[in-house]
Amino acid sequence: MALDVRAFTAFERAAHDRIATAYAKHFAPLTALALKPLLDVAQITEGRQVLDVATGPGVAAAAAQARGAAVTGVDVAPGMVALAQRAYPKVEFKVAEVVALPFPDSAFDAVLCNFGLGHFPAPEVALAECVRVLAPGGVLAFSWWDQPVRQRVQGLFREAIAELGLPPPPEVPQGHDTMRFSDPEAFAGLLRGAALEGVQVVAHRTTYSMPNVEALWQAGMGGMAVTAAAIAAQDAATQSQAREVIARRAEAHRGPQGLEIPIAYFIGAGQKPSTSTS
Repeated sequence: MALDVRAFTAFERAAHDRIATAYAKHFAPLTALALKPLLDVAQITEGRQVLDVATGPGVAAAAAQARGAAVTGVDVAPGMVALAQRAYPKVEFKVAEVVALPFPDSAFDAVLCNFGLGHFPAPEVALAECVRVLAPGGVLAFSWWDQPVRQRVQGLFREAIAELGLPPPPEVPQGHDTMRFSDPEAFAGLLRGAALEGVQVVAHRTTYSMPNVEALWQAGMGGMAVTAAAIAAQDAATQSQAREVIARRAEAHRGPQGLEIPIAYFIGAGQKPSTSTS
């Protein structure tokens, strides 16, 4: 089924407006695990002009600003942008779609995206637009999740949805694969297709400590707009069943201090050719 790009963008905007506060509280700490390697590969240092696309609650933008960079963050969801601006008033934030960035050509030394890639309904168009605003010689660096078998927050929720046979919710436009770039070859191919040089996609693995299943539930329901929608659309009894399945499966990750959830992701990066005139 062909994806309705406008409908999917509208869903993403509405969903992330709705979960903005919960995302910042419960899910942003997971995405923050990638910040140091992401900013390192993007060569974020003092004085650099940096764009953070799909900025969400602004955590990556703020981390780049803390390194002395001049940072602008953009997001399709006004609620996320408002939350980010309140949290980080020294960073400039704008509401914008990644396929139509409101900036001139070659405006930034680096373009970042921390776990937004799988939410782009037209990733090739989005990458071309990011490269357009990147200065020749500048670096683009994106993070995205590994497969659910290794990225266990997504994995536990997806397995519960499959075990209970929950249907896709009607409000989520069909035809989009959030896990497309959980394949490092596909991720690298996207970057090369945007005419970037020196492309590398590096796997990272770590764990994230959660005190109990409630914390896991809040992270998943508050952070995974597409995946969690299949559970959120159910009645209270079915949601309770889903939580029980997640709790049972999460016991495999039980440690002395609670749950030690495996987290796995990729960081893909490349450089815009210095000879580019775009």
